[in-house]
This record gives sequence, structure tokens and C-alpha cells, in this order.
Amino acid sequence: MMYGILGFLDRETEEKIDKLRDGMKKAGIADYGMRPHVTIATHNDLEVELFKKEMEKYFMNQSAIQLFFPSIGMFLNSGTLYAAPTKDSNLTDFHTSYHERFKGVIDPKSLYAPSQWVPHCTIASHLTHEKLVEAFDYSVKHLGPFTARIESVELLELVFDEDVCTDMKDLFTVDLKRFNS
Repeated sequence: MMYGILGFLDRETEEKIDKLRDGMKKAGIADYGMRPHVTIATHNDLEVELFKKEMEKYFMNQSAIQLFFPSIGMFLNSGTLYAAPTKDSNLTDFHTSYHERFKGVIDPKSLYAPSQWVPHCTIASHLTHEKLVEAFDYSVKHLGPFTARIESVELLELVFDEDVCTDMKDLFTVDLKRFNS
């Protein structure tokens, strides 16, 4: 079984990304329905009930993380277009400290390991080259730089068909402490 630790964004940002995706869907470019998020880590095997308790203890006093998304990018050979936050010290510290705390249950070769992590919020995925170009063009025209906050962190069970995540089951959520921005 595979599990994900996802940082979910504030409602205003979710609406912004959803509006962009809806426009792409109406234009026949892409249809990507996952809730906007930034993935923090993946785990291959967990004692779920024990992990939920540890996760709650770890995150219960953490503050929401302010992000700034000044750019969009793509992952090579995957047809994935994403919005990219600046990898500042707040985000890096948030991510690295999680990986240090739970290093015993994280695959050190994971793409989400601190040495390999590219923080991102997926806009569209599994696109052909042509659709990726269209999605990039659409995003450049309809999305400017924006700020966001990671306001909650969720543990999800991920279901894969070959290398494609086909379903997610929410297992546990921890809301991060609010701060005045």
C-alpha cells in the first residue's frame, strides 16, 4: 500500500486553481480533478492508526505555511504541468523537518525526499506533448503570480494502476494553526 502526505491549500487558492482547470476542461485541453495540493512525502507501508497519532502530535502546533507561486513548470516525460512555489526557508524547513521526524518510514529514494523534491501544485497531468503546450499557453494567459497557504495536512491512501494514481482515500487530517498575514 502507498500513502501520501499532502499539504492542502487555502480555499481562495483552491478556487483559483479549480477555475483554471475548469477553463482548460471547457477548452478541451485537460481534465484534472485532484484537489489542489503540495505533496510533502510518500510512504510505502505504515501502521496507519499509530502513524495518525504521531502525525497529529507532530503537526498540531505547526503554523500554516505561506507560499508564493511565481512560475509554472513541467516534469519531463510525464505530461505534467504545475504551478511552482518559491522554495524559501519556511517551505524547505517545513518539508525537511517532516522527513527528519519520520525518516524511519520514508523511502529515502522517493522523489519527495529533501534532496530531490520539487515543490509544486499540479495543474494538469498525463498530457500529450501537444496538449501540454496548449495547457502551458492557457496557464500563462490565465494565471499570474499568486500567494497561498498550506492550511492542512492530510494522510491519504493512494491507489495505483501501473504508475498512475487512480484513487485516493482520505484517512486523517490535521489543520495547521492560523496566522495573521
